[in-house]
Amino acid sequence: MKKIGVISGLILGLVAGGCIQVASDEVGVRVVNLPLPRVGGVEKTAKTTGTYLYLPELFSFYKLPRTQQKLEMIEEQRGPTEDEGAAINIGKAMIQSPNQRGFELELPQVEKQMQMLEQVKVVPHSRQEGKNNIRLKTADGNDVWVDVVVSFQVIEELAPVLIQKVGYTMTDIADLVGPTARSVIRSVLGELRSAEFYEAKAREDKLTKAATELNAMLNPFGIKVTSLALPEFRFSKDYENILREKALAEQKRQEYERLQLAAEQEKAAKKNKATGEADANIALAQGRKLRAEQEADASLYAKTQQADATRTRLVQEAIGLQALVPALAGPGGEAQVAREIARALQGKKILLVPAGPGAGINVLNLNELLQTYGAVKAIQPTASEKASSEQAAPGKNP
Repeated sequence: MKKIGVISGLILGLVAGGCIQVASDEVGVRVVNLPLPRVGGVEKTAKTTGTYLYLPELFSFYKLPRTQQKLEMIEEQRGPTEDEGAAINIGKAMIQSPNQRGFELELPQVEKQMQMLEQVKVVPHSRQEGKNNIRLKTADGNDVWVDVVVSFQVIEELAPVLIQKVGYTMTDIADLVGPTARSVIRSVLGELRSAEFYEAKAREDKLTKAATELNAMLNPFGIKVTSLALPEFRFSKDYENILREKALAEQKRQEYERLQLAAEQEKAAKKNKATGEADANIALAQGRKLRAEQEADASLYAKTQQADATRTRLVQEAIGLQALVPALAGPGGEAQVAREIARALQGKKILLVPAGPGAGINVLNLNELLQTYGAVKAIQPTASEKASSEQAAPGKNP
């Protein structure tokens, strides 16, 4: 009994001392180092936050960050590299697909994978010599250097696949993400023409396409690209000078178009003003014309009314005179005429001049009186005529 208790205590102590903790920002993968068909190999379930059994000789335990990682490929010094295209084939050089037991592999296979990973010597991010940014050719044949930042993270449920096919350190992961991203970015951004690099939307569309292609290639390995950023790009000095001259020419063209537009707007404003003034003058003239026509019509109407009234009055007077003629034709008419002549001659001096002996004037004969009076007036000179005749007579004394 004592021996059983001692053994149990040792086992419990060993178990208690052989535990490993996975933090909230980590994902773990446990490998059973037993050459057993069903037990040994990489466990297919990723280990999330918690405590797990870990015996150094029995298990291998790998932890990877779940947080987002950044891989910067910017203009800085780096060392020489192998063919970067070979890094894309890392997964192909390893076991192509899991066996029928899912992600569980036997220990010899895991060791073989680790050896293969160690043999891949791709160093795309050291800072010894050269430049770490990406050089590519545009669709129209110009060289451009782009700085790219790749943001990625481990797919939690595929962490066992990542350990099997890529490696168990972030360096191993970067050695896969870096060259793959460089290859895809060269291909996709190379579809842009030189001028399109200066268009933000065109760049963003191509980066979105590159991220989609990268995820199609890296997701099966347990890596997810969350974003691609292109903070800076540079053309050769000669081409930049050409672009600068082109930008200045474009600026001058836009300035000319702006001035031309301003001139056209000013011309249109003056035309509108002149048209408005002409319309106003036309409206004023039409108003004056209308008023003159109205005044003329009113004057014509008033004169017409006045003429009609005068005509009516004259017609009435003529009718009255026509009615008076028969009355004046009789004896009473002569008396009326005599009375009117007497009234007209009232207050006037009448000089009766006899024509000769025995020739007298019948004062009661009005016709004779008027004729005689008119004749005397006609032959009697006026005082001024008499004075003129006296001055004109020569040799006469006054």
